[in-house]
Amino acid sequence: MDRQELEEQEQIAIREEGNSTDRLPGLLSTYDILNTEFPAPTWIIPEMLSVGVAILGGRPKTGKSWMGLQLGQAVASGGVVFGKKVDPGRVLIIALEDHPRRLKDRMQKQGWSPGLPADFITSKLFRERFGDLGKGGGQLLAKQIERWQYRFVVVDTLSRAIGVDQNDVNAVTNAIGSLQEVAQNLNTSILLIDHHKKALADPDAVSDILGSTGKGAVGDCLWGLYRQAGKVGAKLILTGRDIEEQSLKLNIDWETGLWSCEGEASLYELSGRQGEIIEFLQDAGACGITDIGDALGINKGSAYKILSDLVNRGTILKSGKGRGGVKYSIL
Repeated sequence: MDRQELEEQEQIAIREEGNSTDRLPGLLSTYDILNTEFPAPTWIIPEMLSVGVAILGGRPKTGKSWMGLQLGQAVASGGVVFGKKVDPGRVLIIALEDHPRRLKDRMQKQGWSPGLPADFITSKLFRERFGDLGKGGGQLLAKQIERWQYRFVVVDTLSRAIGVDQNDVNAVTNAIGSLQEVAQNLNTSILLIDHHKKALADPDAVSDILGSTGKGAVGDCLWGLYRQAGKVGAKLILTGRDIEEQSLKLNIDWETGLWSCEGEASLYELSGRQGEIIEFLQDAGACGITDIGDALGINKGSAYKILSDLVNRGTILKSGKGRGGVKYSIL
């Protein structure tokens, strides 16, 4: 008996076993899984945000709320965000830290249209109608989402929406579980904005989430936003069940309150020495290679290599020649 005949007999045996009255109804065999054409994941933002529960984490004042509002506008309008075209749908934003007056200011900055299909729940209404996601509020909110068929929901912030111990894995899982179920059933994304712990050397979108690791375990998609105070640039790390891990460089325009994506963060990240040179040139102005090397304790050969790389990347400017010598400066 050749290999093909053996495989055919195995498949027949599997199918016959599947027809057995003793077999658990709905049980999938290896054959079932390998020979079924499953639909592709449903995206809210292609290759970035899938259906289910997502968590956007970051330290305070990094621009998380601005981002949540921007994503809501993109979905409600069927617009573009981070260079990705978004399918339109109804949006619910639960703003537990912002007064309607502040929401208005931010929405006007971002260019929201009055006719967009988006609803807002503020802190007072949330407390009156839903209370606490960990004490029955999650089920009530799930019913509201199902009733109005929201495609995208933002909860800002998760810490304000649940009163349970966030280090208790079971309590956190139960609080979020009902939302995850309705999100999967309706092809909806529910974005929970949350806080990060104190910054560590290596950013991690999963372990940096404040409180229980249960949050990261429940989340279908995790976004980690990392931005230094006073800087417009930031890094967004994405990971999840259906997406490939990504690290993107973002910038925020505070005039419009909108984030933009510059591409893969690895293309923009500086080494330690590169960062030192950038900081030195910002303070000292245009300098020659000797001055830079002496100030930072870098030999001339190494300094030349680092400076050439920064020039080629368009980070700094090289000018001058001849007796005056070559100077390097910030663009």
